[in-house]
Amino acid sequence: LRIILSFANVLQVVYQFGYNNNPDIALWNSLFLFINIVQVAKILKERSPVKIPDEIEDIYRTKFSDMTQREFLYFWNIGMQKNVKSCSLIKEGDYQKSLFLILSGNAEVSRDSRVIATLHRSEFVGEISFITKEPASADVDTKSKLYYIEWDQNELRHLKSSNPSFWTKLNQILGEDLAKKIKHNSIVTTEETQRA
Repeated sequence: LRIILSFANVLQVVYQFGYNNNPDIALWNSLFLFINIVQVAKILKERSPVKIPDEIEDIYRTKFSDMTQREFLYFWNIGMQKNVKSCSLIKEGDYQKSLFLILSGNAEVSRDSRVIATLHRSEFVGEISFITKEPASADVDTKSKLYYIEWDQNELRHLKSSNPSFWTKLNQILGEDLAKKIKHNSIVTTEETQRA
């Protein structure tokens, strides 16, 4: 549609300036032509394929496939990648400022000094507090080297108004991740109860 409008603007500019001797209309159509050309370039750029780096392609396929590749890379690039060793990521009862995604290593989720889950590559940390805006419901610690990417929760919440469709996809991804963890945790709890 933008291309058709651009072609129509070109015809108007030629006709009004060359044959009808009306430079005002020609000038306005030149402005519309410029706007349409910019919009066509923007649309083509948005729809052009992008290459996801090999080292995170599995994360995109398993966790973020509801996003377009461009949306995923945008999300990825607003995060900060970090390496830590033997530290506490989250303390139970604290309000969280960040959302984490594990890239390598393991993190232990514990409550009342009892490990209730172990998190691995491509699993979120802190998604419950991000979704609910409540304090953390458990401790998350790493006993060895952990490599992760971290997003500022306030920056992500800003997307709710600036990019609602992206916000919806992100919440769906976090909800699915949370549902898998709850299902896995209930299976483990059932097995432990049966053994007891």
